[in-house]
Amino acid sequence: RGGGAGVRIGLVDGGVAAHPSLGPVEQRGFAPGGLKVSAHGTAVASLMVGRGRAFRGAAPGARLLVADVYGGSPTGGSAAIIAQALAWMARSKVAVINVSLVGPPNRTLQAAVAALVARGHLVVAAVGNDGPAAPPLYPAAYPGVVSVTGVDARRRVLPEAGRGGHVDFAAPGADMAAASSQGGYVALRGTSFAAPLVAGRLALELASPDRAAAARAMAGLARQATDLGARGPDPTYGKGLVAFDLRTSPTAVGAGRALLAGE
Repeated sequence: RGGGAGVRIGLVDGGVAAHPSLGPVEQRGFAPGGLKVSAHGTAVASLMVGRGRAFRGAAPGARLLVADVYGGSPTGGSAAIIAQALAWMARSKVAVINVSLVGPPNRTLQAAVAALVARGHLVVAAVGNDGPAAPPLYPAAYPGVVSVTGVDARRRVLPEAGRGGHVDFAAPGADMAAASSQGGYVALRGTSFAAPLVAGRLALELASPDRAAAARAMAGLARQATDLGARGPDPTYGKGLVAFDLRTSPTAVGAGRALLAGE
């Protein structure tokens, strides 16, 4: 599979640190306090566009636009701030945007997501880690959002992963490594880290916002998926497992302690 040269992809998360696996990153802070590097944002970014000797993301070398919606502020991460970040992505015409954040339903966020989907963007989001009995979390459960769950090295769904009819795909979310904001690599666990692998794969197929092209990219990814669980689409694995080849073993890169989703 080719690299991400010439591809643009968006990330709504925390700020991203400089790291050997990452090229230049365009970042903008939306929360009070300005741009601030985060471990979570750095790990997710590397899974999207990173490239190293024993590590690669889903779209290595792609141009990454990062919207920091936390900024180190207690008031960061609000739905209004995320909506502002998504508006920047829309103005920048970034076709695929990863949002590894979860929360309750919110009208402002729902409207922002709906506007992007209507224009042919693909918003990819993690289902969350509140367990199979939890109510759906957002933006993953909004109509048109590409909702991603996580599996371990044995292709078993993470027990903490959300479930439901909105689940679209499964991807690696544990027993894997990504870039550390302190340099080197860190082991990971959580659906937050499955979503960027799906986003990267989709970005390779969708150069600009276009509803028909977005539908084709989704259909193409579904054809690549390995059916798991109940036959056909199901509320645990969605249409099946994708991007399993992108799981980097922590031992392969000397990864440090586990970074859990939410850190």
